[in-house]
Amino acid sequence: MDTTSVEHHAPFIITFSSLLVYAVHDGYLGGIYHLTADEIYIENNQFIIQESKNASKTKMPSIDDIKDGLFKLILFSNLDSLYLDNVQVEFRTQLKITGRIEGSLYLPNDNAAVVSNFCKNNNFSNTLRKIIDLLNQETIKNPKLKIIITHHE
Repeated sequence: MDTTSVEHHAPFIITFSSLLVYAVHDGYLGGIYHLTADEIYIENNQFIIQESKNASKTKMPSIDDIKDGLFKLILFSNLDSLYLDNVQVEFRTQLKITGRIEGSLYLPNDNAAVVSNFCKNNNFSNTLRKIIDLLNQETIKNPKLKIIITHHE
């Protein structure tokens, strides 16, 4: 079984296998914590660790569902390095949000008109618009985190 290790400051090591179960080894407290990700794939020689949150009957998944995915990805995106067979590889994290919407929005996005038009075209409430703005701010602050908002297939 191929395994990959991620190191975050010496005491933290994350390993994962084709089962997408991540074991975080805490050198400070001696614990092992298990996390999962929906998928990992390679795009342009970069590993993408992706969580997906889907809504088939509403415009967007619940805020709690989005926060759940974001929490895991913020943890992973703050790791310093990822190793595959003792060779450091590039990586980033991605949250894919799907719902009953038209078009796609890729975050971070510094074009306010694009974000505004996406929200307007999908008749987003002020609450959903604020959520989109907050997600955009998070991706701007965290360069290893990307978010895709698109239609549910």
